[in-house]
Amino acid sequence: MTVEIKTKKILCIDDDAALLKVVHRILSNNFPPEVLEIHEAHNGEQGIKMILSLRPDIVLSDIQMPEMDGLEICRRVRQHGVHTAIILMSAYDVEQDNAFKASDAGADAFLSKPIKKGELLFAVNFVLRVASLGDAITTKNKQLEKSLDQLKQYHQKLSGLNEELKSDKRRLNENLKEVVQLNKQLETKNSQILSMNEELSGRFDSTVSLLSNIIELHQSEHRGHAERVAEISVYIAKKMGLPEQQVHHIKTSALIHELGIVSLPNEEKIEEAADEMSNRKFTHHPLVAEMLLKSFPGFELVSNIIRHLHENVDGSGIPDNLAGDRIPIGSRIVSLASYFDHALMSVGQNKMERPFAKVEEQSGLMFDDKLVGVLGDWIDEQNPEKHSTVDYNIFALKEGMELASDIYSESGINLLRKGTVLKKDILNRVLKFHNVDPIMGSIKVKRK
Repeated sequence: MTVEIKTKKILCIDDDAALLKVVHRILSNNFPPEVLEIHEAHNGEQGIKMILSLRPDIVLSDIQMPEMDGLEICRRVRQHGVHTAIILMSAYDVEQDNAFKASDAGADAFLSKPIKKGELLFAVNFVLRVASLGDAITTKNKQLEKSLDQLKQYHQKLSGLNEELKSDKRRLNENLKEVVQLNKQLETKNSQILSMNEELSGRFDSTVSLLSNIIELHQSEHRGHAERVAEISVYIAKKMGLPEQQVHHIKTSALIHELGIVSLPNEEKIEEAADEMSNRKFTHHPLVAEMLLKSFPGFELVSNIIRHLHENVDGSGIPDNLAGDRIPIGSRIVSLASYFDHALMSVGQNKMERPFAKVEEQSGLMFDDKLVGVLGDWIDEQNPEKHSTVDYNIFALKEGMELASDIYSESGINLLRKGTVLKKDILNRVLKFHNVDPIMGSIKVKRK
């Protein structure tokens, strides 16, 4: 089934005729009529009437207008239940105050005046992309509904067969061959149902694979990045003892964690957003990915993991300034893996020491200490000859041994750092602490 592309409609509302001409010229020069149909209204009352009659996909309205301002238009549209994307505009000198008011009124976006061509095109283009994605989802939903109808028909047929079997039991001695034939039919129907169930369960993974391929096409210079981040993330998640379902969500998040980059307007911003090493505080592609994913069933947890990829454990990150364990464990894992792989790409896959040193510099600031330690274990496993280690029980430790990983207590306290050479007084203190707050698991020591 092909996706039907419908012409989208935009209604521009402003009492400034000159501005309407500018907006009309920008939009008409960048979107052909079969893609975007442009309408105009010169005041709020006229705008409301046209919204109710036209049902536009996008409403672009000035806030400051006589009689009925843009905020009132927005509130009335939401009260009438009209599904349209609303973009409000306001002069620069009152931008911040009106931005909050626009959000409270239910607007989807806010632009400052004078209108900048790039910002206007980005906002309109983004809404059109979301609408296009919605059309595609509608088409897929129709296909799914058709499959579900077939499944219902199969269930109805099975129900009928069961009734026939009840009747046939009374005639079993008279017509055994007929009963055998009906059983074969039942097995066939059950196989068909099982096949359909497997298909439905596989659609989620197929969707993830499709999104990952789309991201890869837009990120040819970073080919393989998502797969490597997924590999590292799964390793860390399993080492942390997370449930299988949670590991699956983390792997999915790693594979599509750069989905938001695809929606950026130009190659410069794509390159900027992909640079984990310099601008984590200035890029917002995780929020774009969250917005695209959170409304689709099955992606709720994945979208939440991606939203918080740029949070820092010290609370200095974005978008919500979360700190420590308040950041979802999946976000902490994928963020660490992505940062490390970006650093690794800058020096080459066979030189892991320098990228890991950069990660360690941010341990306790950007990244979780425990997770950094597990990442170190993964690096050791990539080169076992250079980083050969032995696992010891806490009571088997001896003076002179050098730690190959950090030591954590059960409550999460970091007792000793990787590289510490054990001395008698250190061993005594660790053993005393172990009696109060036990050491977690085995302890890795460098082989001499």
